[in-house]
Amino acid sequence: MDTETLPNVTKTFKYSFPTCTNEDVLFKLEVPVEIPHSGSTRELVQRVIKMFHIPVYLEDELNERLANFVAEETKTFHNERDEKLLNQLKNSELNVEGIVRNWEKLFKENVVDFAEQKGTPDEEVFAAAYHKLVHSPALETILQVENSYAKTVKDTLKNRDEDIKKLTDSQTEEMEEKMKLLHVDCTEEEINQLVSRHLEQQIVVAGRWGSTLDALAHTQRAQHRAWLMSTLDQYHDSSALTTPSNSPLGTFSPAVGAALGGPPAPLSMAPAAQGRMEESFTIHLGSQLKQTHNIRIVAMDLLDLCNVDPDNPTESSRRLQTSLSLYSSELSGVVLLSESPPSPRLAAAATGSTEYHFCDLDRQMRQIDEQVKEPAEDRNAARRGSQPAGHGGGSRKTLRAGDVVMTRHSNLGDVHVVFHLVVDDHSLKSGDITSRHPAILGLRNVLKAACSNDVTSISLPLLLRHELSEEMTGAWCARRAELVLKCVKGFVLEAAGAGGAELRTLHFALPPAIDARVFASLATLLPTIFRISNPLKFKAAG
Repeated sequence: MDTETLPNVTKTFKYSFPTCTNEDVLFKLEVPVEIPHSGSTRELVQRVIKMFHIPVYLEDELNERLANFVAEETKTFHNERDEKLLNQLKNSELNVEGIVRNWEKLFKENVVDFAEQKGTPDEEVFAAAYHKLVHSPALETILQVENSYAKTVKDTLKNRDEDIKKLTDSQTEEMEEKMKLLHVDCTEEEINQLVSRHLEQQIVVAGRWGSTLDALAHTQRAQHRAWLMSTLDQYHDSSALTTPSNSPLGTFSPAVGAALGGPPAPLSMAPAAQGRMEESFTIHLGSQLKQTHNIRIVAMDLLDLCNVDPDNPTESSRRLQTSLSLYSSELSGVVLLSESPPSPRLAAAATGSTEYHFCDLDRQMRQIDEQVKEPAEDRNAARRGSQPAGHGGGSRKTLRAGDVVMTRHSNLGDVHVVFHLVVDDHSLKSGDITSRHPAILGLRNVLKAACSNDVTSISLPLLLRHELSEEMTGAWCARRAELVLKCVKGFVLEAAGAGGAELRTLHFALPPAIDARVFASLATLLPTIFRISNPLKFKAAG
């Protein structure tokens, strides 16, 4: 038996009232009412009054009586129905599977009728296609295609810089000639007009090249996606992948543009920088449930992880692992310090090639500005309200020291995620910062965000400085490194306890120009803070 087959019942509503001429004579009214009643009891009362000519002064009483009658009878109906169904369920007389199927059918029909129709977004389709192809023999071809597009962008940027330089040089010469004739054959007003004209020319040239680069990026993005999807179709239709005729690989050597049916050619990893100082350790964190991490201290510029040189023949092999893990749970991140993110060097690296998978850096930063504007204003207003009079005036920047914003990238050398840590460079020059310094608290948020976003390898500046300065003596570096290492140790344990990805690899970067003796002293500092994994040595008996 199905709950939907239970019929409604009809109950008789009885009401009596005295006639106008004799109160002992009652006028009796009987109205059949369907229970449960699907309509309005007030509407039914109006129909009854009109049909039976009931005095209007009885309307309120009739409304109350009928509403109470319907409520009581409905309650009784439901109680009797539910008791009957429970007894049938106890006696195994109900077709539970049929009821479930019926409800499932009704739910699906309701969703189809009223839910918003959505298909799989194009971004997800492209991500799935890319992930499948980079784990196929097409990987090398994809890297070479992207490298060829990057060369085109690099050549365009080079032409832009040359064009702007020529314009600047010609304007400088013209201005120098005019300045020589000042107060002789030229007035100050003419000089001002010349400056305005030069500025307009610079704006026009910059706008023209900006439009050219935007159009190039849009074209490359569309062509790359179209080529990738057609390559995926070939991969489905045939076990052998061949390079499409319109592929940019047509300009490459036969070895690169060959059919991809067999195994790809071996890719050699890019060699490390000559003379780079680095030390690697395997450490254990935790008392009971130990976690193993790899730590590396290296003297390098963190921007080297972001830069890509398409003219370098080893770039494709360098980006091999970056492409393979792009849509995985093993992402790589880097922490970059800046007073106003993004740093110019990162912006140059991000615009050096087309971004195929995410929004470009400039658009991501605009979106971040829009998202953090309101909460940042609320925070700044709260801080101004808690400050004494005379300290709250003036406008404030949206981001403050210690804030962290995160951007996603697929066109950088060795990283997928960039954590932009906003810092006050002047305060970081002091050697007396504590664990409550905004930059240290920002690192805590970085490591928590890394674990929450599948970042398992992260590089960060050990001294919270990207470059050396005069005040960074050996003692200064030792104090700063000890503070950062101890804080990071606690932050990693805290982030691991909150769940998410496990930070397996930590790279601590030192300024590349650091002294070898200072580097060695900082490398020996690490075993005193972390528990180093050393092999046990047993001596054979006899």
